[in-house]
Amino acid sequence: MLTVICGGMFAEKSTELQRRGKRLKRAGKNVLYVKPDFDNRYSEEELVTHDGQRVPALNIDIDVPHILFPQIPERTEVILIDEIQFFHRDIVKVIDILLEEGLTIIVAGLDLDFEAKPFEITATLMSKAEQVVKLHAVCTNCGDDAWVSYKEPNGKRIELGTDEYKPLCRYCFNNKK
Repeated sequence: MLTVICGGMFAEKSTELQRRGKRLKRAGKNVLYVKPDFDNRYSEEELVTHDGQRVPALNIDIDVPHILFPQIPERTEVILIDEIQFFHRDIVKVIDILLEEGLTIIVAGLDLDFEAKPFEITATLMSKAEQVVKLHAVCTNCGDDAWVSYKEPNGKRIELGTDEYKPLCRYCFNNKK
């Protein structure tokens, strides 16, 4: 089974990923958390949420996702991958193979970039998933459910751990354009 947890920045996607992993672990499943190797905002060897919740995680080079295969412990049943949108598109093939082998895969990531364009990897995985969970941050302008992670026009690209992005609902986003 493939589950995709998506939404904008500050929607607590990593928190939900950890929650699901902890629940499956309590149910007796062997879980493995995976994150991009450049995500060292809070820790090199842990997946850490903005509010400080931590779990051990395997760092994977985003450009070589197949390197995951030899690093999966033998009895792993569930793999939880954070920041899926940053991986090379070959991660989709890796996930397809893991699903064929009977593993449960849960991924979390941004669905839209700061221009409200879909991230290809997240969109592809959403179309293949049995379950898609869309989470929302709070719009910093009006308090409604945020739809996108907006960056002011002088911004360049999405980077982890920056405060340059703000969650906006569709109405506030369209008013900024």
